[in-house]
Amino acid sequence: MSKSATVRTRKRGKTYSYIFEAGKTPEGKRKVIEKGGYPTKQAAYDAGVAAYNDWKHGNIGITSEKITVREFMTNWLENIVAPTVKSTTLIDYRARFKSRILPYIGNFKMQEVTPAIIDNWMRKLLKTGLSWNSLSNTHSLLSHAFSYAVYPADIIQNNPVAYIKIPRSAPKNIIKRQIISIECFQEIIKKYPVDSPYHIPLLILFHTGIRLGELLGLTWEDVNLNNKIIKLNHQIAYIKREGNFFTTLKTESSNRKIIIDDFLVDELQQWQHQQLLNEESVGESYIYIYRNLNGKMIQQSKGLDNLGNERVHLICTQTNGRAVSRTMMKYCLEKENLNSHSFRHTHATMLIENGATPKGVAGRLGHADTSITENIYTHNTEKIQENTIAIFEKIMQTKL
Repeated sequence: MSKSATVRTRKRGKTYSYIFEAGKTPEGKRKVIEKGGYPTKQAAYDAGVAAYNDWKHGNIGITSEKITVREFMTNWLENIVAPTVKSTTLIDYRARFKSRILPYIGNFKMQEVTPAIIDNWMRKLLKTGLSWNSLSNTHSLLSHAFSYAVYPADIIQNNPVAYIKIPRSAPKNIIKRQIISIECFQEIIKKYPVDSPYHIPLLILFHTGIRLGELLGLTWEDVNLNNKIIKLNHQIAYIKREGNFFTTLKTESSNRKIIIDDFLVDELQQWQHQQLLNEESVGESYIYIYRNLNGKMIQQSKGLDNLGNERVHLICTQTNGRAVSRTMMKYCLEKENLNSHSFRHTHATMLIENGATPKGVAGRLGHADTSITENIYTHNTEKIQENTIAIFEKIMQTKL
């Protein structure tokens, strides 16, 4: 049925209305949408066509079949995605769309975008120096949008993004995960003594295997030093050009409590005392850290008005009270040819080597599935082989 047959108009007094059928009610009756008040028949018809298209495409603000990528993705992000994701995730999606999609294909009509155009877009992004992960995340965002345009929005017939893969030449992680021996870690920590902003963060990473965002978001309220427990239920997420945000953890299984060893408890107690001394020494210029209503981190001098924001007592701070940043930690780790995942990899493997169960390690790392722990963060080390053959020999001795 053509739009001219779908959308009707009629005169009511001195103005015109549009009318179209919008499916059926739950009782099976025809549902009719009508709106009036238009000065001319053409104005009513044009408004009706726009309203019909919006209804047809899921009421997400699409009022024309010939909609651009810019218009479609803006509507999709705000009307479909926004109600289902965290605010920080939405900020990240908007930033990705604005910097990596809009400048390249934003003005194309949705129906004009072909696999060749997507391939060209990917190769242009590759030349900007983006990593494989960054390309993959952006590709995924666009693919989800175009998938929605296929169904249920019914704007295009096929998803052109689905045909194009990330170029193999895209740079992946330069620094690979590796096992950090106790001896190696002892040498590293000597370079970052107690007065270094990296001392406590490195100790926590090695002794717990927690994620970098979890580490940076740790507060003293999260730690019970008497019971030797760290409670993990939030993290610091960095959004490019927006700043740092306190957010919930990625999955339900990431929310957990982990027991810490006596050595780390002692180090944390000393650092907690040192933070108080640092604040006293620096005075009014000492940096206080706050969280606003949107979860954004705000850092300002102690003597300034906090404007009603909630103060946060972070563990990982510098001498002047400023938070240890993700950039700082990455710089420190790269100098040692490491990344934060190396600590998780090490922590899990050391525990498995020494008899910890996969379930116990998975719980400590925040994994819902033990297979994730076994496949990613442990590998077939010599000690695991020795432990395995020792178990087999013990079995054989009981049978012979």
